[in-house]
Amino acid sequence: MKKSILILLPLAILLFSFIQQEPIKKEQSISTEELAKKINDPKAVKPVIFNVGPVDQIKTAIKVGAVNSDEGFSKFKIEAGKVSKDKEVVVYCGCCSSQNCPNIRPAIKYLTENGYKKAKVLDIPTGIKEDWVQKGYPVE
Repeated sequence: MKKSILILLPLAILLFSFIQQEPIKKEQSISTEELAKKINDPKAVKPVIFNVGPVDQIKTAIKVGAVNSDEGFSKFKIEAGKVSKDKEVVVYCGCCSSQNCPNIRPAIKYLTENGYKKAKVLDIPTGIKEDWVQKGYPVE
């Protein structure tokens, strides 16, 4: 009985944390298609892209690692501090769907609370492999 509780308690906490996550607002989201077009268009103004997870690298993205760790979050804050608050900034993880990701919410929250006016989350419905790599969008 005690083993069951010890196993189920962390799962319950994890599930509760996903349920309690603040949803990503539509105006905070950018589609994979739209971001790929901006990267591929030589005339388009390029956003600064942060890879805040442990997944494949989108072309031009700055890899900071998982921001749900102290090390990754510290690196993210340092790199974000180098970017003008008027510049479009896109964060992505891709370990799972953007609606369930433990990494993008701390990143987007930090950006919006610190005055980044054009902070966006890359809308990844499934994962980076399915929604970016397999569609032939640019990777490094």
